[in-house]
Amino acid sequence: MHMKRTTLTRIATALAASGLAAAAWPADYQAEFKGCTTSEVTVIGKVGDVSIGSNVTHGSVNVTGGLGDKFTHNCRVLWAASKEGSEFTNRCVNTDKDGDQTITMTTGTPKGFEWKYLSGTGKYQGITGGGKGQTVAQYPRAGNVAASCWQGKGAFSVPR
Repeated sequence: MHMKRTTLTRIATALAASGLAAAAWPADYQAEFKGCTTSEVTVIGKVGDVSIGSNVTHGSVNVTGGLGDKFTHNCRVLWAASKEGSEFTNRCVNTDKDGDQTITMTTGTPKGFEWKYLSGTGKYQGITGGGKGQTVAQYPRAGNVAASCWQGKGAFSVPR
């Protein structure tokens, strides 16, 4: 457990120092998010009981509350896992039905994670905000393919 706390503390410290840590943003909109993904999992290495790896993840997100109904997303994920649990960080490009996009950054564990909007195009130009979520279903892996569903709540603002 000490290794996990130390690693999470280092990640949080590095994110805060870089200015990318999730922040409390003024919000024009509150939203609920529900999504499911599939991931191609690559184990980079394993030392003792700790594995590190990466995923290429694709999925869709349904949004209730002002942002748009449905987004597809394409993410790159880095993760660490041990008997004590797992943690991850990702960057995703989220595209709505009109082709407008947001870029998000997420960090945490399947039990609880936070995301932040980094950028947007079209109607999302200048987007700020973020949210919190958790994994609600994790399906058995089939070879190197994993699947899961998540839900969360967030807030965001878009300049008018």
